[in-house]
Amino acid sequence: MMKILLILTILIGSLTCVIAVDSIDGNLLAEELRKIKKGIGVDYLQEEFDKIPYVQISGTGTEILQRIQSNLNTALTNLNTVLDNVKSKIVSENQDSSSTNLPNCCDLSDDQLTYALEFQTKVDFSQACVTTSPTVTDNLKYPTDLISDIMKKDYQDNKNVLWQHYSTREGVFVLYPATKLRNCQNFDPRFTTPYASTASPSDKDVVVVIDTSASMRQSSAVTQKTKIVIAKEAANNVIQTLKPNDRVGLVTFNQDAFSPCGNSYHSCYQSEMAFATKENTDKLKDYVFSIDTGSSVSNFGKALVAAFKFFNSSDDTIKVQNRDQVILFISDGKSTSGSDPVQVISTENSKLQNKISIFTYLIGQDEQAKIQLQNMSNQTLHDPSFGPKQIGHFENFDFAESKQKLLSVKLATFYEHLSTNGQSDQSTFTSPYVDPFSQIGLITSLCRTVKVAAGFHGVICTDVKISELLTEIEYFSEEEYSYGFMIDGTGRVLMHPLLPNAAFVKSTEDPVLVDISVLERAPEAQSVIESMKSGGAGSKEFNKFFIKPRGKLVNDGSKDVNLKAQLFWGPIPQSNFSLCIVLVEESYSEIDESKFNTDKSNVFMFHDRNLLKDDFKNCKFFRRRATLAHSSVKFTPTAFQNPFQFLDSDETALNVTKYTNYITSTGSNPGFKSTVRSSVWATYKAEQYWKEHPATYVSWRYIGTKSGIMRTYPGILLHKNFDHEKRPWWRQALGHPNTMYLTTPYVDGWGSGIVLTFIHTLHKAGTDGIGAVTATVAADFPLQYFNWFINDIYPSCDDGNRCIILDNSGFIVMHPRLKDTTDESDFLEPKHITVEEPGIAEMLTFKGVLNSKECQDFSVNTNLRSYRVTMPSGFSGGLDLKDTENKFEIRPVTDSNLFIIRFQSRPSTTCASICQGSKSPDVVECRDNCDCLCHIPITYDVCTNRYNTESAPSPCSARIPDTSGKNDPDITDGLDACYTPTCHEKSSKQECYSEAECTWCEYTDIGQQIDTPCCRLKEDCYFGKTTPKNRDTCAPISTQAPAESGGDGAKTGWIVGGSVVAGIILTLVVFGGVKYFRNCEREDQTDPYIDAVPDRGDLPQYTEREECTGEESPQKFYDRANQNFYCQSKT
Repeated sequence: MMKILLILTILIGSLTCVIAVDSIDGNLLAEELRKIKKGIGVDYLQEEFDKIPYVQISGTGTEILQRIQSNLNTALTNLNTVLDNVKSKIVSENQDSSSTNLPNCCDLSDDQLTYALEFQTKVDFSQACVTTSPTVTDNLKYPTDLISDIMKKDYQDNKNVLWQHYSTREGVFVLYPATKLRNCQNFDPRFTTPYASTASPSDKDVVVVIDTSASMRQSSAVTQKTKIVIAKEAANNVIQTLKPNDRVGLVTFNQDAFSPCGNSYHSCYQSEMAFATKENTDKLKDYVFSIDTGSSVSNFGKALVAAFKFFNSSDDTIKVQNRDQVILFISDGKSTSGSDPVQVISTENSKLQNKISIFTYLIGQDEQAKIQLQNMSNQTLHDPSFGPKQIGHFENFDFAESKQKLLSVKLATFYEHLSTNGQSDQSTFTSPYVDPFSQIGLITSLCRTVKVAAGFHGVICTDVKISELLTEIEYFSEEEYSYGFMIDGTGRVLMHPLLPNAAFVKSTEDPVLVDISVLERAPEAQSVIESMKSGGAGSKEFNKFFIKPRGKLVNDGSKDVNLKAQLFWGPIPQSNFSLCIVLVEESYSEIDESKFNTDKSNVFMFHDRNLLKDDFKNCKFFRRRATLAHSSVKFTPTAFQNPFQFLDSDETALNVTKYTNYITSTGSNPGFKSTVRSSVWATYKAEQYWKEHPATYVSWRYIGTKSGIMRTYPGILLHKNFDHEKRPWWRQALGHPNTMYLTTPYVDGWGSGIVLTFIHTLHKAGTDGIGAVTATVAADFPLQYFNWFINDIYPSCDDGNRCIILDNSGFIVMHPRLKDTTDESDFLEPKHITVEEPGIAEMLTFKGVLNSKECQDFSVNTNLRSYRVTMPSGFSGGLDLKDTENKFEIRPVTDSNLFIIRFQSRPSTTCASICQGSKSPDVVECRDNCDCLCHIPITYDVCTNRYNTESAPSPCSARIPDTSGKNDPDITDGLDACYTPTCHEKSSKQECYSEAECTWCEYTDIGQQIDTPCCRLKEDCYFGKTTPKNRDTCAPISTQAPAESGGDGAKTGWIVGGSVVAGIILTLVVFGGVKYFRNCEREDQTDPYIDAVPDRGDLPQYTEREECTGEESPQKFYDRANQNFYCQSKT
């Protein structure tokens, strides 16, 4: 019998092809990706989108600019009305009270408050609350309680208003809506940005000088505080109240003068004034708190020379004639050494045309010190030939505790005594800052001084979210490359698409305050910028680089595209802001609804079916409650004319009813943009295709549009904050138009395990170039499935070779180490080739395949390094390095973002350091020539906040936080499966992975290996591990076999033996036939390795480079298999 088997084997083997695997062919994978592309409906949908009628919108750039200017003007008018209403009430009442009936903000309890989405915290809309500074006078007065009612009505009439607050000169703070304040013991409204920048709107240069002689160690009149402590607190409050356009310097002294120096501080702090940006003020406040006392000698002369040096050596491009310049000098006694300080002031100030004011503050009651400090502030020896004397100020804080407690307040409000106080009745905007009450999002305050008969009374402000005020600019995008930006009169950027989204800046992050010239670097743009800063208007056309994301910034970097741009700019009324619109084309196209023919009755099912009940059958898909009756549609903020009306409120059944009526043409527009309804109609084609072409290997299929529509099948509930435009896959697709894009593996937030996403763009009819992308189509499928069919396409990867699939940023899509892992943490972040395979990365770099590219990320002030994988010139088909000891080769996968690498052994690396794969590039600094994802700090002038962009990399695209949230598993008890998986019928790992809902179960939940692994649903065996309730899920079902008599044993043995032999023969015949037919005929219309329905025991194998002989294979073999293995026909 063995001889017969041997002969049969030889005969069958002679029918098979000669297999050559000299090189790996990337086109094989490309062909399979094209089948996926076709299977999820990309080809069909593009054909359907080509049929959609479009109408050309010919609005010029000037018209767009004027529309946004007008809308912003209206918004500012409404905000000013809010200020006027409160101010009028305070002025008309003109009577403060010694008490108030409003609740104390610090004493509010949570049960008195309700969470408000718009405010991102708990509030009480029924009233305002009040609190006071811990440092107040005995005869404290409160403004009228009636302003609470005025603020309440203002909010009801104008929902763009955020917080409203009124701060009095005495330290009273009224806030609407009421909310609980934290850290009340340190809160003083006079030290806040809105109050200080409004009470003193002019720009200032301030040098704070602090005496640190030994006597400052003595106790002050303030309980448990020394003199140096209250001086440091006062100095820090001065720094805190400065605006970003103000500048500041610090000097401490005893027998010598000192300024911040050492590795912890920038060198410019020693002699140059620094703009009061958050980075600088944080550093300088750290320095103040580190100050300690020293020698008993006090040399005022040296301290003053050091202070005046700041005015001499600071940036000479600043126009100082319009700035208040002052030295704030704090001491507890007189000068005990050195030159006469009054003479030093005269000498040094003469060099500056006597422009510097001197303010002196005495802690104590030394009479000689009082005289000396008064003479210093009065500049009694000044030389009038160099200019008029500036008015100074002196204050004495004797040993009364109530007096010395006021040192911080008096120093922080020093500007009240400047000769050019500059208080105006006009409203002014503060520089952007993080909302202090919710701690999330950049806001600006529109503020105005309130003056009564007795003089300056306080500051009334209304806060508004930067992103909400400028929403029309943030969401402006008529085509792919169009955008808008806004600057103030100094050129500082308020809104630009290359800066972080203002709505998501946190209190731990610095607002990015850069000059527009840093972001708009084209030489032709400089004249535009100067015109904008002076309030001019105009238009101009020139070539410039547009910066667009390639995906997630820290992983994929940005790309630069050089295009001809058209710029239109003009001022915003009632402000010192200026707006610029940047277009590539002045016209764009929208779907012509009047010519769109479709049945609109079934095109829309809102994703949250809990709001509006329906009769669609529910089923269980992974861990989600779903329906196969319809795809679900979700709208993102982009879909709405006012995105924040959507973001700041919960959707209701009434909203959904209005949505449905409008989409089905039976109701009016509830606030959507003009492109939304037609996008819902157009994407319904996707639902129809998906329902007619089920695909069991796919987890989810979805389509997202630029108009803010997300359609998912099967239909499921999405998180309220889900926004596909903030998802990396969306940016990756837009960064790679007309490309079959495959993401790296990741943990699916919708419960289907480790998946990859296949994405492809859809384009408007008749266009395939820039600005034509209108949507992306995507599908998720399990990593195991991808690994499975890679092994089938490239069997040589498991035959003494190893293979890696790489994306064009150098991240690993498939790696031998990750093929069978059951550890979810391996997929929380993508793996880079420089981390997983440093030797290969080094070889690719040497051959010019792996190339680094840097961009400047101003949100963290670093040059961020990412990578590009490209074939060098002349090697478009790939590189073959088989003559090396590692037998290495790399091939591109045509029309995709992928490359396949095959090697026999891992190349060694000459790098001394290994890349740290567990750390973000944000925390890994580039230190040597080894290739790593890392960053290089940007070297820039911190004090002037000025960047040298002459030879610097391009700016990065903005970091876009993914705010999509994660859905909790749905309650699916009692629901039937949406599809009928046959996991339990599959006996091998390869078969198991042919269905998306199946996984190969190999371990218990406590890590014990299962003796007989099995195929089960993912809900029973997540990540290859059983659940605690199903540890025995792979246990075989015992069956009682009938007893056999001994006399029949031999007969049975022959029968069994014969059956085995026959089975082997049949298997060899079938196998040989399969091999013969597969290797001799490769037909594109069939896919012989993916068939989730027929349960075949053997999985055919693809090979590379086949040379075939023999007759043409019959079609009968393929007739047994489904003709479309990616999308099985509806039965």
